[in-house]
Amino acid sequence: MKRSMKLFERLLDTDIKADLLTLFHNNANMSETAEGLARRIGRTPAEVQRELEDLVGLGILKKVEVYSFGVDRDREIQDAISKQLALGESPLLQGPQAELSETVAAEQARIQAGLDILDSALPDGLPSSSAVLILSDPGGGEENLLAHFVSQHLQADKYVAYVTLDNSPPNVRQIVQTHARSEGVDWAKLIFVDGYSKTVGVESEEPHVVDPENLSGISIAISELMTKNTISLMILDSFNTLIRKRGLRSAVEFLRVLVARTRQAKCPCFVTMNRKAFHPAFVASAQDTVDGVIELKVDESPEGLARSLRVLKMVGVRHLTTWIPYDVSDEGELIPKK
Repeated sequence: MKRSMKLFERLLDTDIKADLLTLFHNNANMSETAEGLARRIGRTPAEVQRELEDLVGLGILKKVEVYSFGVDRDREIQDAISKQLALGESPLLQGPQAELSETVAAEQARIQAGLDILDSALPDGLPSSSAVLILSDPGGGEENLLAHFVSQHLQADKYVAYVTLDNSPPNVRQIVQTHARSEGVDWAKLIFVDGYSKTVGVESEEPHVVDPENLSGISIAISELMTKNTISLMILDSFNTLIRKRGLRSAVEFLRVLVARTRQAKCPCFVTMNRKAFHPAFVASAQDTVDGVIELKVDESPEGLARSLRVLKMVGVRHLTTWIPYDVSDEGELIPKK
C-alpha cells in the first residue's frame, strides 16, 4: 500500500505536473516542445522543465526532440495504482462473507444507511463521523444517493449543509423532495453553500453564495453555518469542479480540511467525484484523503445500462467489497436488481 501512495504522490507532487499529466492524458498522441507545453498550461518553460524530466524518469513521457506521451507506460502505472489500492482490502472472514473486512471497532458510533443495497454492503452500519467519497460513473444515480441521505436527516429534524458546485439549489431541493416520505420537513434546515449560481451567472436566493474558485470563501461560509447550527450531515457536490477550478493540490488540501472539520463536528460527510473524469492517480489521491469509498459503476449491456455498487473502503467497519447489481426506481431510489 505504501508503494502505491509514493507512486501517485510523485505523479501529483506539484500542480504543474498534474496539469501536464491531464494535458497528455486528454491528448495522448500529442508531441510538443517544453516551450509549447508551457504555453498550453500557462507556465514558463523554466517551471515546466523540471517536471517534464521527472515524468521522463517515470517513463510516462518520452524525450526525443519533443516530449510525447508514453501511453503503454501510463497504462502500466494506472494498473499498478489500481491494483495496489485494492491491496488495502484485507478480508479476514471465511465462507460466504469472506470479503468482509476487519472486525468492527465496538466503541465507534454507527448509523444505518437506510437503503437495502447499502445496508447489505455495510452490515454493521456506517461510521457516524466518516468522510465518504462517492465515485460514480455518469448515470450511476449519485444525486439520488445524496438525496436519500439528505432526506433521511431532514426527516429526523436535523441540519444539513450542502456545498453545491454542479447543480442549482432549487434542483437539489426538488430531488430531495422526491425522497422525503413525510410532509413535515423543515426545508430551512437544508442550508446551501451555493457555488453553482456564480458559475452559470444567475442570481441566487441562498444566504451563502460563493465563487467556486475562492476556496477560502467556501471555507468561511462553511464555518459560519457550522457555528450557527448543529450540522448532522455535510455534502460536497462535486470534487470534480474544485479540481478543474483550482487544480488538484489545492482541491485535495481543501478536502483534507473539510474532512477534519466534519470529524471534529462528528457528522458524516459525502463527497462526489466522477470515476472516469481524471487520471487514476487523481482518484487515488482523493481516496487516500477520506475514510470510505462507495463506487457506482455503469456498464453497457445488451439489455441496456447495467449498474452496480460496491463499498471499496470503509475504515473501522466491516464492508462487502463485491459488486452488487442495482436499478434506479422511478422515485430515484437505488434498489438491488432482481
